[in-house]
Amino acid sequence: MPETALQVKDVTVDLAGHRVLESISFTVPVGSTTAIIGPNGAGKSVLVKTILRLIPKTSGAITILGTPHERYQRAAHQVSYVPQRLELDRDFPLTVHGLFSLKSRRPLGMAKADAEHMQSLLATVGISGSIDRRLSDLSGGQLQRVMIAYSLMDHPKLLFLDEPAAGIDVSGQETVYALIRRIQKQENLTVVFISHELDVVMHYADQVVCLNQKLLCAGIPSEALTTEVLHEMYQAPTKHYHHHHHT
Repeated sequence: MPETALQVKDVTVDLAGHRVLESISFTVPVGSTTAIIGPNGAGKSVLVKTILRLIPKTSGAITILGTPHERYQRAAHQVSYVPQRLELDRDFPLTVHGLFSLKSRRPLGMAKADAEHMQSLLATVGISGSIDRRLSDLSGGQLQRVMIAYSLMDHPKLLFLDEPAAGIDVSGQETVYALIRRIQKQENLTVVFISHELDVVMHYADQVVCLNQKLLCAGIPSEALTTEVLHEMYQAPTKHYHHHHHT
């Protein structure tokens, strides 16, 4: 197992003739939690989607779990991704059980081992009583917990989350991030998450990557998030939050 889970080197991305990201470089150590932050339009989601090969990069190199980006399919089964909160049609009939059955090794129903794993994961995220409920009937927080559990079905080593607490009230945000940290230790995961909450970043991230189309900082949050960097990133004076990092 490589010591580096993710290496991004001089990555540039152009979309529709516009430069969205320019010369981005950073490294994510195995077992760490990395937060990607920046203002709206900074390219945070584009960066993650580029790493996952959902968007093509213009130039640069990416290595995932020791595998070059060009051979991403070799590492894809070790990588999982939870996108921003899903908006589901209220008439959409898919249940929690139906969602998990999509990852079952059997074409119909679920293999016993898969069903047991599903039950264990749903218990871990605290919603084991929701198996037969429609996804569209779940609250934002419940749906996010289901998606986190679902992302763990294939025993990934590297987990990406795009604004995991988006649309969840503030008291619930703390719970979602505490849950992610607990699962990270339990499953021995490397976590990369996008956030705009500086408090969350200072509290839960081992390192931070600051973007505004270009790389503005990378490092330990308490050292990297200077007043100058925050001003450059958000183009306005921003209060600097001091937190003790809890491991």
